[in-house]
Amino acid sequence: MSYEAGTQVSRWRNVVGSMLGWGLDAYDFVAYAFVAPVIAQVFFSQLGRLGSMLATLAAFSVSLAVRPLGGVFFGNLADKVGRRYVLYMTMLGAGLSSFLMGFLPTYAQAGLVAIALLIILRFAVGFFLGGEYSSSGVMAVESVTKWRGLASGIMQAGFDIGIFGVTFTYTLVATYLPENAMYTIGWRIVFWSGIVTTIIGWLFRRRFLTEAPEWEVAEKVRSPYRTLFTKYWLPVITILLATMGFLYEYYVMLELSPFVLQNVLNYSSALAGLILTVLSASDAIGSIFGGVLVDWFRSSARALLATALIIIALIYPTMYAILILSNGWLVLLWDFIAVLPVGVLQVYIRDLLPPSVRATGAGLSYNGGTWLAAWAAIITTLMAGASTRPEPWLTAITINMIWSSILIVISSMIAIALIKRARRE
Repeated sequence: MSYEAGTQVSRWRNVVGSMLGWGLDAYDFVAYAFVAPVIAQVFFSQLGRLGSMLATLAAFSVSLAVRPLGGVFFGNLADKVGRRYVLYMTMLGAGLSSFLMGFLPTYAQAGLVAIALLIILRFAVGFFLGGEYSSSGVMAVESVTKWRGLASGIMQAGFDIGIFGVTFTYTLVATYLPENAMYTIGWRIVFWSGIVTTIIGWLFRRRFLTEAPEWEVAEKVRSPYRTLFTKYWLPVITILLATMGFLYEYYVMLELSPFVLQNVLNYSSALAGLILTVLSASDAIGSIFGGVLVDWFRSSARALLATALIIIALIYPTMYAILILSNGWLVLLWDFIAVLPVGVLQVYIRDLLPPSVRATGAGLSYNGGTWLAAWAAIITTLMAGASTRPEPWLTAITINMIWSSILIVISSMIAIALIKRARRE
């Protein structure tokens, strides 16, 4: 193998190593989303149907709301000492925190202590996964010189490895264990099984990760924080708008699709699990397709704009077919259009921020979007009144998907202007 070919293989290994971190991210969050009805019963049943559902979603939101803290902490570290060292720590920390979820006592066993421990572990998971995104995404697009959009889409498709793993596990548990076992050992198995993803990902990173070439040759700054906020505050806000819009509409889909299938359409746990297992394929295709749009348009900003317009155009007919026509399999289309922007975002961040502050900026701006996304499912649920009828959900989901996509449109327009101005200068 020639030196150049060997270098290219090494660089694409970085993409794969980054991708595996998103497998862990998906495994934990989707595991929580799938067993949310169980969490509501074993931790919050004393609050009633609506109260228990909202409390369960609020506990989930802790993991999202704390991610910017982890993103800024580990992002600053990654800009100073390199991306790969940070990626060792974040994968191990997030994986162990998620694994420990399976050992939690229930409210019946430990009362308020059980809820406190649940919140602590959700905090830990969010903190480490916030650090994961600060480095894994930029590592992928900084490592390749061609097809950055494809690299971004493939890296993000790692999320779907996690989705497939957890939906496969959940389907097996729901199919072969008695129904009531989901409330005793079943939900614990779903969290425990995620340790496999952690071990595989961490060993791969230790064996194959090399430092991102673009970061190695870049000029370093003493204080990435100060440089970011004094020179690049507008790009940070621009990225923040995009991530707020994307993560909001995506978490509406991710958190509520199991509820729509099981509680609104009355699908069995096994059938819902099957659909959500197949969903991992549509998610991967959508992510990669979004990344390919970057290479096709030769502009991350224009590609991101295109993805937002697709969502706005297709969301109402898609949700009408799912909810009113009772076609649960079209959740796959809902997922496909919802995930399109994520394949673009890594290159979008790279195009707007220099390497010396990129991880700090990515950690803050991308994870900062979770501050809004953390409330996506809660707001949508309140608008629908936690109804078991489809009509309130059609209105609530459509409105929330459209307005969040408008944030992506606004961000894209600002980015196009910023990039044009930078080229003139």
